[in-house]
Amino acid sequence: MADEEEIIWSYDNHPYLGVRLKTYAGREYPSTNNEDQVMIDTGYSGEILLPIKIYIGLGFNDWEEPIVDDFELVDKTEIKLKVANGLILIPKLNNQPFPVRVHSASDEKQDTEEIIIGVKFIKKFKLLLDGPADKVSILF
Repeated sequence: MADEEEIIWSYDNHPYLGVRLKTYAGREYPSTNNEDQVMIDTGYSGEILLPIKIYIGLGFNDWEEPIVDDFELVDKTEIKLKVANGLILIPKLNNQPFPVRVHSASDEKQDTEEIIIGVKFIKKFKLLLDGPADKVSILF
């Protein structure tokens, strides 16, 4: 680790990464050039999970795959998630877009309130979750 560089995000309650989302039609979130603090959830096996409002607002529903993905929650409840392809950017890293499978609930009762980054996305990076220091780092 001594020869590696790191990009750090400090946090208070939940570990997060600063990211931007982009559709293949060119729509971006957030709409300014800033990054959004997106919670890391190692219990979510997908790449990125969006609230329905953001999913539709960016137009991911126009790029949906004809299938849904099935996921199981900790309490063994099964949920079906809509799927579309999009891009995620990490401005602090290099602002290079990474292709991702974007999920959103197909039922408003199972919607999330915030954007969540899951295991499939964080497996693309060397990520350090440092709980005692309240920081997340990408090492490169």
